Amino acid sequence: MRSCLIQLLMTVAVIFALLWFGLPYGASWLATTALNSAGFTGTNTKVEVSANLPPRILLGHADKIHVTSTQVGVGDLHAGSIDLTLENVEFIDRKIGTVSGTLTAVRVPAPSGDPITIDAATVEGAGTAATATLTTSSAELAQLATAQFYAATKITSTVKLTAPNKVTVTAGGKSEPARLVVSGGAITLVPANTALPTVVLIQPGPGNPFNFTSATIGATTVTLVGTIDIQSLLGL
Repeated sequence: MRSCLIQLLMTVAVIFALLWFGLPYGASWLATTALNSAGFTGTNTKVEVSANLPPRILLGHADKIHVTSTQVGVGDLHAGSIDLTLENVEFIDRKIGTVSGTLTAVRVPAPSGDPITIDAATVEGAGTAATATLTTSSAELAQLATAQFYAATKITSTVKLTAPNKVTVTAGGKSEPARLVVSGGAITLVPANTALPTVVLIQPGPGNPFNFTSATIGATTVTLVGTIDIQSLLGL
C-alpha cells in the first residue's frame, strides 16, 4: 500500500513538473506557428512564452511573449531586426495587452516605391495602438524629399533639412522655405510658395504599418512619432 502511494505521488510530481516546465515550451512552439501563419518570416527567430502560473497557458493566457528575429518581414513591416516583448496575451481571443521593444533598419516605402530606411524605432504601449518613435538621418529624408519633389514636378531641385525644424527647397536657382506637415498619418513637404506643389513623402498603407503624428528635425536626425497596431500585424 505504501509503495503504491509513493508511486502515485511520484507520478503526480512528474506530471506536475511536465506541466509546469513543459507548457511554456509547447506554447512557444504554438506561438511560433501562429506567427508563421500570419506570414511572419525571419532568421534566428526565437519565441519565448512565460506565465507566472504555467498551467494558465492551458487556458490560452501568457503573461509575456518575447520575440526576437532578424531580416524580418510580416505584413507591412520589414526590418533588419526586432526585439519585442508582448504582455497579457490571450491566444484564443488573439489579443495583446501591451507591447514594448525595439526595431532596427525598418524599411518604409515612399509613394514612388523607393524605400527609406529608419535607423531605429522604439515601440511602447497598447497592442493595438502602441506609440512608435522612429529615427532616421536628416540626409536620408532630404534625399527622399528631393526625389519625391522631382517626381511631382520634373524640376531638378535640392531639399535641405536643418535644425530646428527648418526646410529649404532650392529649385531653378531660387531657394524657398518649406515645412514638414503631418496629417492623416502621412508626412508631407509643404513649400511656403504656393506655386510649388505639396509633396507626400511617406504615407500609411501597403508597406508602411505606421500612422505618423509628428516629425521633428534635429541637428543630424529626424524623429518621427506615430502609432502601430502590433496585434493585427503579428496575428497572435
